[in-house]
Amino acid sequence: MKPFEFKAGAQPWQAGTLLHWYVEVDWADPRHQPLSDLVTESNQALVEAGFPITPVELKWLHITVDQISVPADAITPEQRDKLVEEVSAQFVGVAPFTVTVGSLLSYHSGVIADLAPDEDLATLHTAARAGARAALGDEACRYQWGLQHLTTAYAHAEADSDAAQRILRRVRPSHAPLHIGTVHLVDVTAQTGSESKTVTWDHLATITLGAPE
Repeated sequence: MKPFEFKAGAQPWQAGTLLHWYVEVDWADPRHQPLSDLVTESNQALVEAGFPITPVELKWLHITVDQISVPADAITPEQRDKLVEEVSAQFVGVAPFTVTVGSLLSYHSGVIADLAPDEDLATLHTAARAGARAALGDEACRYQWGLQHLTTAYAHAEADSDAAQRILRRVRPSHAPLHIGTVHLVDVTAQTGSESKTVTWDHLATITLGAPE
C-alpha cells in the first residue's frame, strides 16, 4: 500500500469541492446489517494489526457513479438544476438493483470491496456521464471511471499489501448485499492530510431509481 491520492479528473485534487453522483448506503434498511459488520470487522482487524489506514465511517461509505470534474463553485445554480434534469431523464427506466459487496481486497492505496454484478452500475455511470455532458460539456467529464468498487479504508502511509490481504481473507462472511434504489448528487470535500484521508459531502439532490417517466 501507498498513501491514497484523491483525484480531480486525471489531476491531483486541489483546494475546493467537486460535485459527484454517489450511491450511498441506506443504513435504515436491515438488509445492510451484514455490510456494516463486514466493513466494521475488517477495518478493526487492520487497525488492531497496526496498518496505516483511515477507515471510512459507515455514513461516508459510497460508490462513485461519476465525478463532475470542474470546481463546484464554477457551476451556477442554473447549471446545477440543468444537470439534475438531464441526469434524471437519463435514469428513466433504470430499476433498483442489488449488488454483492466483497471480497475485500488490499489495494495499492487502501482497502476496496469488489462489486458484482456490475452491469447496472455501468448503466448508471453511462447515464450520469451523458447527463453531465449535455448540461455542462466535455470539461465536466474528465473523471477516469473504471471497474467499480466500494472503498472501506484509505492508506496514509506505506504498508505490506500482502500482509493486509491475509488478514482480510480471515474476515467472515466475506460478502454482503447492497441494495441500490437512489443516486445522490453531492458536493464533496476531500481531506488529504497525512493521516486524515477522508471524504465528506453535502447533499444537493436525490434521484430515485424506477421512478415513472
